[in-house]
Amino acid sequence: MPTAGRLAGAVFLALYGWYIAGIAIPYFPEANAPGYLIPLCAALGVFFGWRMLGRHAGLGYQAAIGQGLTVGLVFGFSVLFVMGFMQMISKAMRHHYDGPMEALLGSFTEAGVIALYFASINIIASILIGGVLCAWGTEYFAKRYP
Repeated sequence: MPTAGRLAGAVFLALYGWYIAGIAIPYFPEANAPGYLIPLCAALGVFFGWRMLGRHAGLGYQAAIGQGLTVGLVFGFSVLFVMGFMQMISKAMRHHYDGPMEALLGSFTEAGVIALYFASINIIASILIGGVLCAWGTEYFAKRYP
C-alpha cells in the first residue's frame, strides 16, 4: 500500500544513489565508470527505499538509525554484486570462463575487484551517513503524513 513514508524513502534513496554514483566515478581506473552506474544506483535506491526504508518508517528516530545503516550496507553490496555480474557477463561473452559454475564464481570475484576501487573512507562514510540521513527524512515524512 502506498504511503508517504514509502514515497519519501523511494525519493530520498534515489537521490542518495545518484549522489553515491557521482562521487564514485573518480575512483574507477582512469575515471572510466560504466555508463549504467548512475541509473543502476538510482533504480536500486528507489527499490530499497520503497521496500525496506518505507516499510519500517514510523518506528522512531532511533530505529531509523539502524534502518539507515542496514539500507546503506545492503545498497552498497547490491551495487557491487550487480556490477560484478555485469562484468562477468561481458567476460563470459568473450569465452573467458570454462563453464557456468566458474562464471558464477567469477561474478563474486569481479565484485571483489570492484570493491577494492571503493576502499576509501570517503565512500564508506558517505554510504553509512547518507543511509542514516535518508532514514531520518523518511521517518519525518512517515510521522508527519501517516
